[in-house]
Amino acid sequence: MRKIKTIQNKGSYVIFAVVMALFLSLFVFIYTHEYYPVKGQSMYPTINASGTDTNGVYVDVNNKGEFQDVVVATTEEGTTVIKRIMGFEGDKIGFIADENGVVNFYRIPNGVENYEDCLQSFKVNESYLDDIQGNIIQQQHFEILLKKEPENKIYIMDKVNQKLYGFYQIPQNEIFLMGDNRGHTTDSTSYGGLPLQNIIGKVDYMVVNNYFQVFEILFKIITFKGSNI
Repeated sequence: MRKIKTIQNKGSYVIFAVVMALFLSLFVFIYTHEYYPVKGQSMYPTINASGTDTNGVYVDVNNKGEFQDVVVATTEEGTTVIKRIMGFEGDKIGFIADENGVVNFYRIPNGVENYEDCLQSFKVNESYLDDIQGNIIQQQHFEILLKKEPENKIYIMDKVNQKLYGFYQIPQNEIFLMGDNRGHTTDSTSYGGLPLQNIIGKVDYMVVNNYFQVFEILFKIITFKGSNI
């Protein structure tokens, strides 16, 4: 009888611990995250891959994000956008077409030297893109940006191929954002870098239904599964 009570007590402790973990996780999540509905297809296929505006995102307002993280930000006009971080202050970024005509995005991190001897090694791996051909249109917007902001344009020589390219050096305290749906996104290739303070936060979770998926998110938090983006 005593053994049965001991087992029951242990079971009660386990249930209590699980309930407390769920409660604390929910409290922390509500305190640190904000919900934003996502309109449009600029982040396809990462977000709104169904072709309709059915997805929303939970944003960690205490995390400004790192390179290639998806974030929510406000433009200088006050519009809320969701894009991917593609560069920070001092980074040199640009587009280069390869021998097959495929246009790729390049990023030389701030502080890196002697990059002209190995420029190809700074081509960014963008596995999240559904159609890299959209970079052709992005490159066109980028060339216009370089004309609009000549003070941020620098020339970089690819010593291997003996070619000169125009790159954009991101100004101090600014961040460069791009959508995943290249060719169908208005981003920093058009309006330039945004102040770092305009970043609302890093996108941690994408949801199709704001209510029913909250328990799935809590499970990910408790089990340290991390972001689903």
